[in-house]
Parts: sequence; structure tokens; C-alpha cells
Amino acid sequence: MGLAGCEDKQTYKTTMEVVQVERFGATGDAVDSMAIELRYAECPGDGRRVVRANADFVRCLPGLKAGDRLEAKIVARYVSERGSYRSDIVELGHCAMKLDPKEEANYEMMQTCTDLKTSGTVVGVHCDRTRSKELVAKCPWLRRR
Repeated sequence: MGLAGCEDKQTYKTTMEVVQVERFGATGDAVDSMAIELRYAECPGDGRRVVRANADFVRCLPGLKAGDRLEAKIVARYVSERGSYRSDIVELGHCAMKLDPKEEANYEMMQTCTDLKTSGTVVGVHCDRTRSKELVAKCPWLRRR
């Protein structure tokens, strides 16, 4: 941990895959924001992030669609008030992304699922939503503690 007033901040780059895009318009065909579901393509398990992008981002990447794979720049920093790390996507593709930290539409979910077997037969699935050491080693911006 750093000194009071200092910020523990790291910058990372990774590949994100667009899973879904939903555009919102204020009037007519004008798009003033979009909700984007992204998947961490290089991380083990199933890591998803949903973000609400503003009009500036929409103008920068108007043709964004499911299946696109884009480089993302992520900044992770320790937030002493919360007692944990927080990561934010600050750039997606070649476009700056400014996310409102209080926007409820922005969230992240991590899970690793494995088959449950009995006598060699799959009888179910178990999903773990903790951030394993292996996950954090491969994708350190997902660290929380």
C-alpha cells in the first residue's frame, strides 16, 4: 500500500471480445449511448464486463458489433475508501472510454465453470465466482484484494 494521498495505479492492455451491443437514441436515428457486453478474451474462465458508453465513444466506433475483438487499455488502482482494487476500461479499440463510476449499468462478472461428474457421466455444473490465483496471475487487473 502507498502513502496517504498517493495512488497505487497500474495500466494493462488486453483483448476484449464484443458479445452484444445495444444502442440508445435520444431522438430519431441519433445514438447518444450504447450498452456493450464484453468478454475478456485472454483470461481463463468466463469474464464479462458490461459498460454504458457515452455519445463520444459511439461517434468514435459507430459500427461496433458482436464478434469484434478490440484491444483494451485498463487502469487498475487501489481505492482506499473501499479497501479494494478497482479496474476501469479507459480505451477500447482506438477510442477513449469514460465511464461513470456511479452508473448502475456498468458491472463486471467473473466465473469459472466445470462439469460435475458421477461415474464418468456429467450430472451438472459447478461455477466458481471467486477470482482464483491463476486468474489474477494471467489477468492482474481483475485483482480485488
